[in-house]
Amino acid sequence: MKKILLKLKDNKIPIFIGQNTIKNISFGGFIKSKDIVVVINRTLAKYYLNSLKKTLGKFNTKFCIIPDGEKYKNILTLGKIHNFLIKEKFDRHCTIIAFGGGVIGDLAGFAADTFLRGVNLIHIPTTLLSQVDSSIGGKTGINHALGKNLIGSFKHPSLIIIDINYLKTLPMKEFVSGLAEVIKYGIIGKKSFLSWINKNADLILNKDIDALLKLITISVQEKVAVVQKDEKESNIRALLNFGHTIGHAVESAKNYKGILHGEAVSIGMIFASAASVENAGLDINEFNLIEDTLKKLGLPISIPKDIKTTKIMSHLAFDKKKKDGKNNFILIKSIGSSYISNSLENEYISKLIKVFQS
Repeated sequence: MKKILLKLKDNKIPIFIGQNTIKNISFGGFIKSKDIVVVINRTLAKYYLNSLKKTLGKFNTKFCIIPDGEKYKNILTLGKIHNFLIKEKFDRHCTIIAFGGGVIGDLAGFAADTFLRGVNLIHIPTTLLSQVDSSIGGKTGINHALGKNLIGSFKHPSLIIIDINYLKTLPMKEFVSGLAEVIKYGIIGKKSFLSWINKNADLILNKDIDALLKLITISVQEKVAVVQKDEKESNIRALLNFGHTIGHAVESAKNYKGILHGEAVSIGMIFASAASVENAGLDINEFNLIEDTLKKLGLPISIPKDIKTTKIMSHLAFDKKKKDGKNNFILIKSIGSSYISNSLENEYISKLIKVFQS
C-alpha cells in the first residue's frame, strides 16, 4: 500500500493507494464520533452496501442513497442529502463518507461543507477519474442549467482511500473516460509519463494491476504537487483545467446525456492541442503523440455533429473561468510546458470548433 501526503497550509491529508486498501485502514483516527453517513448511488449500493456495512460495523452508520448520473448533480439532490442528515439528527461531529465517483464526491463534499457550516469528510473514490483527479484538491460543487460546476466550494477531506479493486465493477466506457484525466497529467506534466501511457495502452486497457498502480500513483503525485503549490486555484492550479474549457461546454450542450466527462475532456484536449500548434508553437510531432495516445485508449477526438457550434459558444459564455469577458484556455508550448491564455477570439474558437466537427 502506497501513502502520499497532501500537505496544505492548515492540514495534512493522507492518500492511501493499493488493493483491499479499505480493509487495511483504521478509520478511528480520522473521525470525531461514531456517527457516519455514507453517500452512495443506487448502482454502487447494489455491489458494495453489504461489504461497507461489515467494514464500518463498529460505527453508527447510515446510508444516504441517491440516483446515479451527472444529471443529478444539482441542487435538488444536494437538498435530499441535507434532508437526510437533518431527519436522521446528525450533529456537527458526524463524518460524511463520499463513496463513489466524481458526482458523489462533489455532492457529498458540498453537503459536508454546508451542513451545520461544515462536518468531517472522507473520500473513497471508486472510478478512475475520481481516484486520479476529483477526490484530490477539495473542489466541490453542483451544476446549473447554464453551466457545469457553477455553484460550489472548497472542502478538503481528512482522508482519501484509493482501492483499485473498485475498478473491477467499473464499466469499460467509464474506465476509458477516466483515462483522459491521466493523459492530461502527461501532457501538462511529464512527457515521459505520456510516452509510457502510449506504449502501455494495451496493459492499461486490460486493467493490469501493476500498470494501474503506476498509472494512479503518478497521476496522484502530479495532482498533489500542483495543489500543494496553489490550493485555491489562484495561479498554476488552473493548468489542471487543460481541455476542460471546451470539455465543459460540450457536456453542458449535451445536457450531460450521451457523453461522459472524460470523453468531453478528451475532445477539449485535442482542441486545445490544435490551438497550441497554431498559437503557442507546439510541435506537430508532439501534437501527433497526444492524438495517437487518445486514439489508442479509445477516447474521442471530434465534437459530436449533433451539437451546434452556437450552442457550445453560448455555454462558453457562462464558463466560470472567464476573465474580462474572454475564455481562458490552457495552451501548451511543448509537452510538459503549459500556460493560461485568454488571447483566443470567439471567431477563431468558433471556426476551430467547426473543424473538429468535420
